[in-house]
Amino acid sequence: MENSVSVSFLVTKSDYADFKTAAAKACMKKGLLNGLRGAGCAIVFAALVLRAFFSAGFTQNVLYTLIAVAGVLVGVFCDVMIHSFARWRAFAYYEANRERFTAQNAGFGEQSVQISTDRYRADIPYEFLNSAYEDAKVFLLYTGIDEVKFVPKRSMSEDECEQVRAVLKKKLKEKYHQEGAH
Repeated sequence: MENSVSVSFLVTKSDYADFKTAAAKACMKKGLLNGLRGAGCAIVFAALVLRAFFSAGFTQNVLYTLIAVAGVLVGVFCDVMIHSFARWRAFAYYEANRERFTAQNAGFGEQSVQISTDRYRADIPYEFLNSAYEDAKVFLLYTGIDEVKFVPKRSMSEDECEQVRAVLKKKLKEKYHQEGAH
């Protein structure tokens, strides 16, 4: 990266929701998602077996159909439901705590990332980052076990996003993850 990338932004409600959604995606293990899909298939299969062998009336048929629908929702739409729930909770939190969200600055240099607000200032060498994650809307920087900072991509040009991506890939190697990359 020839020049450092420096961005300033005020966190909006959408930014915060994008951050929480990206964090949910980042922590979602592929095995867990496959397990939920398998559980959804098992629920649908159980509902079909119950309906085929233990159907005694209209009420039970409706119940077994509802169980099958729940299985389809879990199996097919589990990730969508998790992300929707994360966005809903983020919107509610943002509205309740609007005054906590202040302007932020982030700078990606050759050796470190600088993050600052009116209450926080850090110059973190890349080797001290636990990991980083990128999705379509944000970069997540895991600065500690339970601490994550985010930079919305809307605050950068496409060229700046490419520069940040390149330095994160170079410096973090296997600790850098992109949405959809396995």
